[in-house]
Amino acid sequence: MNKKQRNRKNVTQNKRNRMINRRYSSTVQSLSKLFIAKVQTANHANAEVKENAKLEVKNLRNKLFSMIDKSVKKGVIHKNNAARRKSAISSISNQL
Repeated sequence: MNKKQRNRKNVTQNKRNRMINRRYSSTVQSLSKLFIAKVQTANHANAEVKENAKLEVKNLRNKLFSMIDKSVKKGVIHKNNAARRKSAISSISNQL
C-alpha cells in the first residue's frame, strides 16, 4: 500500500470514527437535557403526577448512565468526566 492509499484510508477511517463519536456525544447531551427537563416538571407537579414522573426520571437516568458508560468504553469521553457527570446526575435525581 503506497502513501496515497494510506492517506485515503486514514481519511475514511477518521470520518467514520468522527461520526460515531458525534453520535455518542450528541446522544448524551440530548438525554441530559431531557433528564433535566423531566426533573423540573416532576418538581412542579402535584402528588399524583409526581410518582409517575419519578419513575420516568429513574428510567431516563438509567438510560443516560448506560450511554455515558458506552461513551467511555468507546473512548469518546474520559472516565473521570463520566464519573463527574454521573455524580451530578445522581445528585439531581436524589433531590426528588
